[in-house]
Amino acid sequence: MKTIILLLGMTMLVGCNLLNSSIIIDPPNFPTINVCENVATDNDVTVMKEKIESQAFKDERMERAKTVTNDYCFEAYQVVNIMDSFLFEDAKLEIAKHLYEDTTDKENYDLAIDALTHKGDRDDLRAYIANYN
Repeated sequence: MKTIILLLGMTMLVGCNLLNSSIIIDPPNFPTINVCENVATDNDVTVMKEKIESQAFKDERMERAKTVTNDYCFEAYQVVNIMDSFLFEDAKLEIAKHLYEDTTDKENYDLAIDALTHKGDRDDLRAYIANYN
């Protein structure tokens, strides 16, 4: 009987650590699920692009882009469409980084990487993604 109780006790402590005569129970490791309540439609992206492109200067476009994309989730191809609203490569890179977290199909983000003209910018975005994960 004592053997069964000892074995039961040992099985329950599998997810625990011993520290200075104290038992520390490890918290369960549950996968996280990000739920997006506001998925952007292609029509939404078209309207966003119009609002972004209505701004004359790069900084104003970026500010408007961050405002109109707030609280939305995107597919990678939609991120590329938004990137096309910018004339300068550094701005395209900045918005691609900004929208990465809100992209539902990160496995297709190579579309955004390929949309950048300069190799250095593509490498920068790849490094950003690697550090994000």
